[in-house]
Amino acid sequence: MKEDFLYFIWKFQYFNAIALQTDQGEPLEIISPGLQNHDAGPDFLNAHIRINTIDWHGNIEIHIKASDWKKHQHSKNKAYDNVILHVVWENDFDVIRSDQSIVPTFSTENFIQKQVFIKYQSFLFNEDEITCGSQLENISRLHKLAMLDRVFLERIERKASRILLQLQNSNRDWEECTYRTLAEYFGFKVNNDAFQRLSSIVPIRLLKLHAYQPAQVEAFLFGSAGFLSEKPDDPYMMKLYKEYQFLSHKYSIKEKEMKVQEWKFLRLRPANFPTIRIAQLASIIINIPHLCSAFLHISSLESFIRFMQHPTSEYWHSHYHFNKKSKKPISAFVGKSALQSLLVNVVIPLQFAYGTDRNESRYKEKAIQLLESIPAENNKYTKIWKTYAIKNNSSLDSQGLIELYTQYCQNNRCLECSIGVQILSSKNKH
Repeated sequence: MKEDFLYFIWKFQYFNAIALQTDQGEPLEIISPGLQNHDAGPDFLNAHIRINTIDWHGNIEIHIKASDWKKHQHSKNKAYDNVILHVVWENDFDVIRSDQSIVPTFSTENFIQKQVFIKYQSFLFNEDEITCGSQLENISRLHKLAMLDRVFLERIERKASRILLQLQNSNRDWEECTYRTLAEYFGFKVNNDAFQRLSSIVPIRLLKLHAYQPAQVEAFLFGSAGFLSEKPDDPYMMKLYKEYQFLSHKYSIKEKEMKVQEWKFLRLRPANFPTIRIAQLASIIINIPHLCSAFLHISSLESFIRFMQHPTSEYWHSHYHFNKKSKKPISAFVGKSALQSLLVNVVIPLQFAYGTDRNESRYKEKAIQLLESIPAENNKYTKIWKTYAIKNNSSLDSQGLIELYTQYCQNNRCLECSIGVQILSSKNKH
C-alpha cells in the first residue's frame, strides 16, 4: 500500500455506495474532496465535508498509518491546524490539534471499492516492463496521446531547467552556459561527468582567446583533462605538453587538473573514446565563434550536420589515443547519430530554455517543431514501446516515450499517469 493510492481513491471518490462514517462513529458525507496539493502542507486543500450534519471547510491530510502524522511532525506545524479530516488506511493513533481538539479520522480500508483495489494490487505485483502493457489496447488513442504530450513537455522543461541552472552558475553568460552544456553531452553518457568537470576548469573565454592557435585550444583541453601530466616522446604530444606548461602557469589552472583515471575507455568503441571526443570538441570551439547564437538559429537536422562538419586535427585522423596509431583511417568528423543526439539533448533544450528565460515563445515553438522534424530514435527504451504498437514517428514521440518509461513506468508511478488512472477507474465508479 502506498499513499498515492489513497490520494487516488480520495480524489476520485472510489468508495463503496454505502453510508460512510468516521472512526468516531459519526456519519460522513464528502461534498468536495478539495484540490490536491503538490507543495508543502496538507495533501488536499479547500475540501468540503459534512460530519453528523455539520459542514466543515478546510484541508485533508492522508497517511497509510495515522501515526505517520506524529512521525512527520505535523503537530509542530500550524499549517496542519486547519485539517478537518485525517484519511488513513490504518488508524493506530489519535491526532490532536494544538488547541487539544481531536482531528476526525476516516479509515478507508473497509470502504474502498474492491475492484479498484484488486486492479491496484495487480499494478503493484506485475513484473512486466510496462505494468499496464496488456491493457494498453483498451485505452483510447486520445488518452495515450494526451499522456505522451504531457510527458514530452515535462522532459523538455526539465532539460531546459538544467540549462537555466547552468546559466545561473555561469553568471548569466549564455556562451559559457552553451559551452558547458555541449561539453557535458560530448561524454555521451559514459563520460558526461568528466566532460562537465573539464568544462568547469577551462572556461570558454580562455579557449576563444586562443582559438587562432588550434594547438593551444587542444593543449588547454587535453592538459586539463590529465592527458599531458608527463613529458612525452610523441612529437604532437610534446607540442601540446609545452603549450600546456605555459598556459596552465599563465592562467593558474594546473592545480585543477583532472586525473586520467577519471576518464572511461572500457567497453567503448574507439570512435567514442574521450580522447577523440575532446579533439572533436576542440575543433568545434576553434571553428564556431559564437556557439549560443549559432545553436539558436539551427532549424533542421541537415543544417546542424553541415554546420558541425569541422575536422579534428590531423593527428586524430590516425590515432584513437596518444601514442597509439590506428590500423585504419579514422573519421575526422562527429558521426551523424552522435550529432542527432547532440541536437536533441543540447540544441533543442537550449532553444527552449532561451525562450523561457527571455519569455519569447517563438524559440520554444521552434524547438518543438525542430524535434518533430527529426527521425524517431531507435534505442532500448523506444524498442520496449514497439512491442505495444505505440507510435514513434519522430524524435518528439521518442522523447515522450523515453520520459514515460524512465520517469513513470520504471518508478511505478501508475497513479500519476493518466493511462494508469484510466485503467484503474474504468467501469468502477458508481
